[in-house]
Amino acid sequence: MSERPHTSGADSSSSPRRKVEFWIARLNSLVDGEDASRQLVIFGDAAIPALRDFLFSGRPSGIYQPRQWAAQALEVLGAKDVLLEYLAHENYIADPIIREGEDAVRNTAARLIARWKTEDVFQTLLSLSEKRLLPGVIFALGEFHRPEALALLDRALEDDVAGPSAEEALLNFGQAAAEKLASSALRKRMNQERESPSSLRRRRAAVRILADTGLGNQAWDSLRALLDEHDPEIVVHAAKVAVAAGSESEKKVTVGALLRVLPEAPWYLREDLANFIKSLYAFGANQIEQEIVRRMAQPSHVRAADGVLILLLRVRAHRGTAD
Repeated sequence: MSERPHTSGADSSSSPRRKVEFWIARLNSLVDGEDASRQLVIFGDAAIPALRDFLFSGRPSGIYQPRQWAAQALEVLGAKDVLLEYLAHENYIADPIIREGEDAVRNTAARLIARWKTEDVFQTLLSLSEKRLLPGVIFALGEFHRPEALALLDRALEDDVAGPSAEEALLNFGQAAAEKLASSALRKRMNQERESPSSLRRRRAAVRILADTGLGNQAWDSLRALLDEHDPEIVVHAAKVAVAAGSESEKKVTVGALLRVLPEAPWYLREDLANFIKSLYAFGANQIEQEIVRRMAQPSHVRAADGVLILLLRVRAHRGTAD
């Protein structure tokens, strides 16, 4: 015996069309909308036209969840063409709050449509990302693992909203992204005489991926130049590659680079810096001791508040060389 859709307030004797209309109306409820989405799936293909109309005709709003639920139901029903049509159609929205809500729906639709690894889906996502860098679109492009998307994913690393999705996508690319990431880590985009913040954001992400995945080991010959950078985050990630792939002389240089950026390093990098200095202690013991001696010569009240000195003493104590 087949299961009949649960209709709560709907007339059980009404036609399937009336039942679909009932649940479509309930989609607009933040309380019942998610359940309405699941109920609509029970009606199968018969619910697709109404869900399409809701997705397209539903008024863009800062309250975006109802249309997200409609997109989710369409994905479960296999309505790829409807989601593709929605993504390909984009209207300019001036109001920032309403635009943010619409972007949330588009991000959801893009993530959902990534289950179809077809050429038309890929080209639509590629076209969208060339206009705007939405996290859901960037995520979906990464799911294809196609080299044609690497340039866009690299550009998305500069975006503070889409950047995390691009980083996740590039992490999953593996060896295919290594050359692009190494080039990106070294490529500065200047704003007058200073590197632009977006360029620095991209390079930090690129060298972090290379260091965390081990992909940077093979590119160490070019990445060693990053040890001369002034940005502590770039130097720390370059040091991670140096620990794995650098020669003894390069590891000694790495200690010097870490000591140089240590005073400017933010708190969230200090522990990584300490760990790398510990692992390289044998190659830079003299440099470390000289820095400790220099800082110990400060007045006592200055020494007591010197976070760099405290960290270096802790590193030395860990090596068993403390008095």
